Amino acid sequence: MRKKAFSPLGLIFMFLTQALLVAAVSAAPPKPQAEWTFMIYVCGDNDCEFVWNQGGQGITPHLQLLESVGSTNLVHFVALVDLLSAGTTELIHIEQGTYTVVETYPDLDFGDPQVVINFVNTVKQLYPANKYLLDFWDHGWGWYKFCWEDQTGSYLDARELAQIMDAVGFIDIVGFDACNMAQADVYYSLVGHATCAVGSEEYEEWEGWPYDTDARDLVNNPYQDARTYAAELVVNWGEFYAPWKGPASQTCSAIDIAQMPALTTAFTDWTSKMLANLNQYKTKYSSALRDAEKMVATYYFVDMYDYMMELLQENIPATLVQATENVKTAVDNAVVANFAEKAQNDCYGLTFYWAKAAYWTGSWSGEWRARYVQEVAWGTATGWVGFLDAYHGV
Repeated sequence: MRKKAFSPLGLIFMFLTQALLVAAVSAAPPKPQAEWTFMIYVCGDNDCEFVWNQGGQGITPHLQLLESVGSTNLVHFVALVDLLSAGTTELIHIEQGTYTVVETYPDLDFGDPQVVINFVNTVKQLYPANKYLLDFWDHGWGWYKFCWEDQTGSYLDARELAQIMDAVGFIDIVGFDACNMAQADVYYSLVGHATCAVGSEEYEEWEGWPYDTDARDLVNNPYQDARTYAAELVVNWGEFYAPWKGPASQTCSAIDIAQMPALTTAFTDWTSKMLANLNQYKTKYSSALRDAEKMVATYYFVDMYDYMMELLQENIPATLVQATENVKTAVDNAVVANFAEKAQNDCYGLTFYWAKAAYWTGSWSGEWRARYVQEVAWGTATGWVGFLDAYHGV
């Protein structure tokens, strides 16, 4: 049985106040500068717990996969772990065959953005590196919520993601080992704060990321840049799931966040053209929506590129044709790498939210529309909220 090693760094109750955090961290000597620090925010205070450290159902625990490689002088793997069965939260440093408990805290609320902020800033001080990856590990549902807690009912959302990124400094890769997070409405929060984002348009299986392969590739080539490693994460995903015997609906993509402003501009212009022609061409829009790739049980997270291709099959005015082509080009430029299994071969790397009527004007609109308007900066910045209002007759 693996034994846990303990390292007394004197960081008691680091997360209770920012003052205590700074004092405690300053007392602990940081490690020498590494090339990469891979940070995992393990929100396992729910039914995902078994995937992290127990396994079962044919799943190798993710902690075990990471321990099969472990940290080196040039690459650190660090996780903040909150599990449903535990009464405390642990900050751990993962080594080959074991892990070190750096500190133990009271049971933290992982739906609180300040917990993420404290985690990232602490790790940056304890394990400084030239490049950082932040991996949100848990359930996800696009802009609506991710990293939710069963005990408190709390979760993170797109607005809180923006708050987190404002507070933690630049993160080279922001990853989401969670369902449905490869979405423009989410990634807009990363503009100016990250090089690439990696996530899935569709739902994920319990197996999630192939952490052994991901860790090994980084340890074997610690000097690779963020764009290269982001693409490698997608390749690893594809190699893991392509021969898989489960449902053939796995997707993963890497997005160049520096291309998001150009995509936002193209999408804003497209939205204005869509709105200007809505009265005459609404049935064409609806026909394209019917045929476009929509993610399972999302109401609707629609593949952006595929919707544009479907819309171009309709008889629409020339100005809208050009605006639609411009969005396609912008998506092409933003997608660094993409993998989609055969059941989802119309997934090209990025979704956007086209609300189903019940979630904009119907029985669910009180929460969904209100939250989207208040929390999703992409929707207001691009005019998409106004289009959905007009489309659904608000």
